[in-house]
Amino acid sequence: MRSSFRISRWALVVTMLTASFGIHAQAVPANYELQWSDTFDGTVLDASKWNYRVDTKVDNGITGAQLPSNISVDGSNHMNIALQQQNLGAATFTGGGIVSKASFRYGYYEVAAKTTANYGWHSAFWLFAGNGNTTYVTTSSTEIDDFEINSDPSATSTNISMGVIEWANGSTVSGGSRCSSTKQPTFNTDSGYHTYGVEWTEQTVTYYLDGQSICSQSYPPTQHTHDLVNIWLTAIPYLSGVSVANNPSPTSFSGVAYYVRDYYIGDNEPGYSEYGSGWGNSALPGYSGLPSRYSCSAGATAMWTPTILAAGNYDVQVYQITDSGSDHAAQLAVTYSGGTANKTINFTSGSSGWVDLGTYSFATGSQGFLTNTNSGNGCTRASMVKFVRT
Repeated sequence: MRSSFRISRWALVVTMLTASFGIHAQAVPANYELQWSDTFDGTVLDASKWNYRVDTKVDNGITGAQLPSNISVDGSNHMNIALQQQNLGAATFTGGGIVSKASFRYGYYEVAAKTTANYGWHSAFWLFAGNGNTTYVTTSSTEIDDFEINSDPSATSTNISMGVIEWANGSTVSGGSRCSSTKQPTFNTDSGYHTYGVEWTEQTVTYYLDGQSICSQSYPPTQHTHDLVNIWLTAIPYLSGVSVANNPSPTSFSGVAYYVRDYYIGDNEPGYSEYGSGWGNSALPGYSGLPSRYSCSAGATAMWTPTILAAGNYDVQVYQITDSGSDHAAQLAVTYSGGTANKTINFTSGSSGWVDLGTYSFATGSQGFLTNTNSGNGCTRASMVKFVRT
């Protein structure tokens, strides 16, 4: 019986990541597949995956600069951030960080980390748009802090803060809340590597520590803008009295990974394409208040193509932008492993929101897709499409 001896792809992933972490293996939530990872092997940071954080910030009266020279890969699957006291312009301390070049939305994120034994440094594993040049990105909204730890080696344990922040115009906090700001683990976070995880879904954010769920908070797209985010691994000077008395004692990360279960594709995002004429940016907001696209030309087609990692059944839904000028006989077609299902949708009636097109079987890869073709009866409007694993 082949199934009795088969090792699942996820079991192999767990084995590989556990070997590289050398720490607490954490169970990934059900039906997630590994899409992106870095085990920090070798002795050089993978420049195809990461940008350096290079901004200068003032926190609590302390000016700190983030330097690429403080980042190293040690040949033992660790990315280390050296923390130094040095004068560099207005800065008196330097830290650093790296930011993933790839961007993501919903899924499960995980890293292994050991914080510094020096006092007053802010170590973090967080999700936010950007390339590391600045933390004030005018087009970004969502910030999810899986952990923020202000080091205090004199304490028996260190508080872990986790939560979401909503930004307006890149520099003003407009909302958000802490899921937990005073989580005290049973260990010192500088004593060894531990596994930190966060699951972000359309409605909630759940935080994990060494395989245990710590807390969960509501984060609906109708109240907050869910834009694409990058992975940030950072350490910066933060508290009054910050020191490097235990130098060298870097903040260290290992085995960062991103897993996906459901595939969301927005207009102007990877997997989205347009055909025909007349396409432009719309003044009407799309899913979660994000920008949308439109064309009023007959035959113009929007196409959403996921790259499926696990074959199976997926419920396909399209975000409808209701407007009196929208196509009242839009021609939608779901191409799946068994054929093509055609739907005619009136986008002038009802409320803006998800329209369920049915559940279909999809093979691995990019053979399946959804198209929305203008029927000549108004404007085709393109926003988000989701393929939800069932």
